[in-house]
Amino acid sequence: MKAVRCHGFGHRHRLETGIAVPKPKPGEVLVRVDASGICAADRAMWDGTGPWSLPFPFTPGHEFTGTVVELGEGAGERHDLSVGDRAVAELNITYGNDFFRQRGLYHLADRMDVIGATLDGGWAEYMIYPADAVIHKVPENLSNAAACFTEPLANAIHGVERADIGFEDVVVVSGAGPIGMGMLQAARLKTPRKLILVNPGAAKRRLAERLGADMAFHPDDPELKTALADLTDGRGADVFLEASGQTQAFTLGLELLRKAGRLVVFGVYKKPVAVDLNIFGEFKELDIRGGHLAPFTYRTALDLMSRGLVDGDACVTHRYPLDRFEEALERRPEPDEVQIKIILDPQM
Repeated sequence: MKAVRCHGFGHRHRLETGIAVPKPKPGEVLVRVDASGICAADRAMWDGTGPWSLPFPFTPGHEFTGTVVELGEGAGERHDLSVGDRAVAELNITYGNDFFRQRGLYHLADRMDVIGATLDGGWAEYMIYPADAVIHKVPENLSNAAACFTEPLANAIHGVERADIGFEDVVVVSGAGPIGMGMLQAARLKTPRKLILVNPGAAKRRLAERLGADMAFHPDDPELKTALADLTDGRGADVFLEASGQTQAFTLGLELLRKAGRLVVFGVYKKPVAVDLNIFGEFKELDIRGGHLAPFTYRTALDLMSRGLVDGDACVTHRYPLDRFEEALERRPEPDEVQIKIILDPQM
């Protein structure tokens, strides 16, 4: 089979052929990969800016969907799967009596494998879902592209849940990448009083309004602050969801939030930020909440897309075959072009 193998960070990925199709062990599931996404973390591995220490080589790809082609001993009963089912697996595999795992925080476990990092991922024609993976069937009415969007959407839903959005809240979503667009659609389902998207790209702002934003602004547009002041009698936003990974967006959130507002940080940042700490306590008593991965939200993501409440297909904008993975990793949008999620299709 073909697979993209990462031999180190910084343009050390290689397309390799003639790799043996893996054989599933007891409890494991072999799938034919139908689609696998490219994430900001994958690009950080490619350009050498990632903060992680990983064993090499491995096959990247932690956003994926596949069709079951073989079940290891006991896997069908363990995961309620049959050959021919489409399924996604959660990327983090946890083990044993981990402190966080015992408390329902399995996404924060100290002992963890990650598909697409410490275990081979979806940038291949075939892959193994481990015996200890949490696996979910893909609803029949979902496209492979939408199914591949499950992982980023599940992350987005976790971030929205962390925000505790109420009916009267004015909510700002910063960033219109996969997580931001997922947050926007999930936050819309919480029915806040107003939902505002902040992003530099005009085309993405227009798409955001189609997907549920009441308003959309460039971060430097003075009308953003005017609109918030009008909506809140000058107090500021109740909730700010930061999904852009830009440090200036974080500081913008601190400025736009009202006193006792809630800021959820879900981006991956490449540089530190200097902040006057007085804004957290002395000036605003802000509630800052981190967000990481997608505990208990994959099933929700699949259900919301299946019911037509979240448009996963609208967020998958480009598709490439495996042998053009470098082009896909390097792709940047043209002016006024919508680029959200790029996927690799090993069947192309």
